Amino acid sequence: MFKGSLAAAEAARDTRAYSGFLAGLFEGVVRRSLFTAASIPAMSGGAKEFLDTLRLLLVEKVDPEAIDREGAIGDEVIEAFRRIGAFGIKIPRSYGGLGLSQSEYHTVATLLGSHDAATSVLLSAHNSIGVAEPVKLVGNREQQQRLLPRLARGDISGFALTEKSAGCDIWDLKTYAIPVHEGGVLVGYRLTGEKLYTTNAPREDHEFLASLLVVIAQIVTVPQDVDRPKEERRFGAFVVETQSAGCRCTRLSFMGVRGIYNGQVHLREVFVPVADRLGEEGEGLRRALESLTVGRLTLPAACLGSLKQCLRLARVRAQQRVQYDRPIGEHTDIGSKIVLMASRVLALEAIVKITGIWTDAKVDVRLESAAAKVLATEWLLESLLDLFRIYGGRAFETPDSLRLHGDVPVPVERLIRDALINVIWEGSNGILTLWIAREGLGEYVTQGRAFLERGIEDMAQAVPFFARISARAFNPIPFLAQGARPRADAAWWERFVSQQSRALARKSLWASVRHRQGLARNQRVLRRLVTAGLQLFAVEALLWYGSQPEVREQALSRALVEDFCLRVNETFHPTPLLSLTTPLWDDDRRLFHLAKDILAGEGEWLEEGIIPSCPGGRTGVAEPAGVVTGASVEAWSGI
Repeated sequence: MFKGSLAAAEAARDTRAYSGFLAGLFEGVVRRSLFTAASIPAMSGGAKEFLDTLRLLLVEKVDPEAIDREGAIGDEVIEAFRRIGAFGIKIPRSYGGLGLSQSEYHTVATLLGSHDAATSVLLSAHNSIGVAEPVKLVGNREQQQRLLPRLARGDISGFALTEKSAGCDIWDLKTYAIPVHEGGVLVGYRLTGEKLYTTNAPREDHEFLASLLVVIAQIVTVPQDVDRPKEERRFGAFVVETQSAGCRCTRLSFMGVRGIYNGQVHLREVFVPVADRLGEEGEGLRRALESLTVGRLTLPAACLGSLKQCLRLARVRAQQRVQYDRPIGEHTDIGSKIVLMASRVLALEAIVKITGIWTDAKVDVRLESAAAKVLATEWLLESLLDLFRIYGGRAFETPDSLRLHGDVPVPVERLIRDALINVIWEGSNGILTLWIAREGLGEYVTQGRAFLERGIEDMAQAVPFFARISARAFNPIPFLAQGARPRADAAWWERFVSQQSRALARKSLWASVRHRQGLARNQRVLRRLVTAGLQLFAVEALLWYGSQPEVREQALSRALVEDFCLRVNETFHPTPLLSLTTPLWDDDRRLFHLAKDILAGEGEWLEEGIIPSCPGGRTGVAEPAGVVTGASVEAWSGI
């Protein structure tokens, strides 16, 4: 049924049954208990202390404009991060780390993401996908005792997976590891190959920033074996000391996140002791993908910080800029953009909160981490483009250029440049969407294969699955709500999610029956199914978050929950373009009043947890998040 890369992908799949929320939606099951059992945890004293220390360090020492201009974070900043323990955020205290939970780490990532992209990448690549995470996940006791204290003290690490010829087809990796035996005993491996886009690897050409790298390589007997059929390839994960003989690097330059230490890693028969292999031979690729599941959650949390900053900048601009005798935010074309930003901030915060809670509770988040990454990066980029429109020509200028004619140097152009890469790294959004489809429809594929291969016993076992899906998908009860006008209460929207999950199961069943073994090639069909699932996941997360006491009592929270849900409803039931009935989500009167309330400051709580950009191009701690002081208003006026 599968050949080449698809066969290799099937062999490397995590075959555990999915028990998370998103997988159930494809089968018409809404696992609402995963939400109702969760509550927002209090932050520990240690986490609060670290967050305050980090905030002060970022304000005093990290200048985003200088990093963007010079293309470097600087040794002084990196050493300051070491002193406060920023390279051991999630490493247990027993190994010298700070021992923060995943939920607490998300709060740190949001703060970082609001301030500077390069420093966010430096710390997240090390803490999320560098050596520490896979060593904690699959490393043995000896590896943990030997490596985790080094990483907590500030030995920087990275993750070397991508290659020029492989791209997203990671089963085409050509870096290879040849086993080395002495006296018939395996003592290590010699690694040879070229890795591309390895974050934290080079400080400069021929000078490493990272001390340790996780390297994924094919395990072969002779170099020619790298070209064997993909389904026969085996991979290993290795911890490589960058000071080893035969290891060198080249730094690359980029259009955005210019301070990132990213580049090529060149390996020439680099010896790696067997003690530095992670897991067993042949498990390297699977282990690498497992470590990326949790590591990928950092990016949505950082995007949340950027999105909060985006909302703040849009709000201030819309308050101060007057056109046609009123603030531009009171024109509903602009006001609707600000309302959308605000509702997305709330929705993304819900997703970041719940995925952190689930990870800490060991709930299955394999699909949810990918979903969070796709939603967060797309929402941020779309919001930044709206911010660009709100600022007009000034958004197209650099901060230095804006200063020349006395305007506030708001770095909209840098924010956009920095955000573009988010849809590509840590798994491109296109590939992740198709991966969610393959995994979400996994049971359809597995059970459908029984019919294709015509095994009588297997076919008999598959019948109950399809009968069960059919019973859910064609249940007449949910059809009764079709066409009903949306209401503001949460119960209505919970029924909406249940109804649409059954519709998703119905479409998934239809697609699997119609396309059978060709389903994987019908990528537009798969994309539509996944998009529906992602939207329903976001709605359910937002309903849960909006019901929490910390959020429920906040001004505008109910209105923003409703706004987001109405927009999702429109994607499922689009209103004809020339309809005489204006849909509620697009009603000028509703948007005008909601936007005006946001401009009046009623939604400032949405901007908490960031370092607000200040007039003058720098940041400060004197202003609470989202508050425009008298001096700030004066500086912003007339823009």
